[in-house]
Amino acid sequence: MRVKLAKTAGFCMGVKRAVELVLKTAGENPGPIYTWGPLIHNPQTVDFLREQGVEILEDISNIPSKSTVIIRSHGIPPEERDTIASSDVTLCDATCPKVARVQALIKKAAKEGDLVVIVGNEDHAEVRGLVGFAGEHAVVVADEEEARQIEFEGGVSVFGQTTINREKYERIARVIKSNNASAKIFDTLCDSTSGRQAEISELSLDADAIVVVGGKNSGNTRRLYEVAVDTGKPTFWIETADELSKENFLGMTTVAVTAGASTPHWIVSRVVEKLEAMNELRLPPWEWPRLKAIGFVIIQSNILTGLSAAMLGFSAVFLAGGGFNLPLFIATGLFMMSVHTLYNLVDWQGLALVDPSKIRFFWGNRKFLGIVSALGFMIAIPLSILSGTTSFILMCIGSVFALAFVSMKGMPRFLKARGFGTWRSIPGAKDILHAIAWIFVAGLVPVLSVAPPIWLGALAVLWVAVFAVLRAMLFSITDMETDRVLGRESIASIVGEKRAWYSTYVLMALACAIMIAGISLRVFAFQTAVEFGFLLYMTLLIAYFRRKGISRGTWAELAVDFGLLLSGAFPLLILLLK
Repeated sequence: MRVKLAKTAGFCMGVKRAVELVLKTAGENPGPIYTWGPLIHNPQTVDFLREQGVEILEDISNIPSKSTVIIRSHGIPPEERDTIASSDVTLCDATCPKVARVQALIKKAAKEGDLVVIVGNEDHAEVRGLVGFAGEHAVVVADEEEARQIEFEGGVSVFGQTTINREKYERIARVIKSNNASAKIFDTLCDSTSGRQAEISELSLDADAIVVVGGKNSGNTRRLYEVAVDTGKPTFWIETADELSKENFLGMTTVAVTAGASTPHWIVSRVVEKLEAMNELRLPPWEWPRLKAIGFVIIQSNILTGLSAAMLGFSAVFLAGGGFNLPLFIATGLFMMSVHTLYNLVDWQGLALVDPSKIRFFWGNRKFLGIVSALGFMIAIPLSILSGTTSFILMCIGSVFALAFVSMKGMPRFLKARGFGTWRSIPGAKDILHAIAWIFVAGLVPVLSVAPPIWLGALAVLWVAVFAVLRAMLFSITDMETDRVLGRESIASIVGEKRAWYSTYVLMALACAIMIAGISLRVFAFQTAVEFGFLLYMTLLIAYFRRKGISRGTWAELAVDFGLLLSGAFPLLILLLK
């Protein structure tokens, strides 16, 4: 079945910030860590945090001393904060900044003597916290009927629960305004929430049904469900993929999927994956699950990754004026396949969050893949000696570093002294190490094997470096949420998603400049112009990802690595036609 995934599905800014803060706190504080109430309204995320040692505090009147207490993202009343602060604990505030802004506005309005009217669910944690900032001056209304009953001769200030439906809020606000012309209406609704709700209407136009993913105790997910129901399409509210039933989707071809602001994307990925496997006969052949299974094996085992690296290495050799070196081609592919397989076996936590299908493949075949990876190294190194002593020495050096990284249990003393307890704590480490591995094995080793003039060799290695960094950057963007959850600072999270996308444009422009300069200055042979076909594919792919959104998974990885495979396919075609 075809699945249309909402661009806004998954963690919002406030939830991301709260989860990051909790995990950072858990990593830095050895003592007990608690959240006062569930950090967010998503049971699966709360369970994940519990696995990291973060428990939910049930009673603030008896908090264990020397512990750390984190204020939930919904915020809490001032009196509860004072109670916690007076205890022998460390207090961390994970209140969503947008909620904190509303708290400040309400506190100011109450101080000025206004009646504070809060539109929302009085039992919701956020609303209870907001009421605390207004004190005796607060009234909570849930609908227009309750709004009509408000009688107050003084000033009135109206605020909305940040996750309430905008249309509902505006209707209730108009009722209050009609009874009190001087009432001040504040726009306190979260733009992210409004955007999610608006996107549902667009997604529903050509969808047979809508699936809303999120915790049953989540207010913003409930609002999404209500908006989805209003479209008239069959709507299903689930927390996990296990709740999906094939019988509910019989005869359907397209399903829209959205998710609440507290729903992690790995939960959404599993839902999408299960839905895609339904009603196979109504899909075009390239989307059949059985065909995807073949793709899974090729991609999940990193065969395609190794082949792409080998092709990119051959592309560099082609630019440097060399021919097709089969032993080195095989050695490069096997080496990169083994490196990525070992990394995935070590980084299983990140893999479990970013690509659920891949972790199942790896976990079920981990022994076999470990043996294949070791054999890959054992075959690649002897093969490289056929291309010269330099290639052999470099491959040996690369193997030592790769194996040292995989088996590393602690950080060198000089890095620990600078606050880097694990490699994950080094900003951008994952992306940088991946790019370096590609540059070294697919760039430096193949180019040095043909011993070209220095400028020609430098341009060829730079060519590989551009696409090694581009690949790392694209997957850094897709992995941003997972990296945050695991406490890793990716390049994309450091520079920001917008700048990360801009950097992909810069890298493509640099690749085009290398080709144009190389051919114009006759550093590259004229026949290397075939690489413009590869450049066109990558440019269109990035434009598509930017427009439609890129989510890490089998087909995203296939699209990127297939592009890199083309870098060597075009030159290989030229050699075959000679």
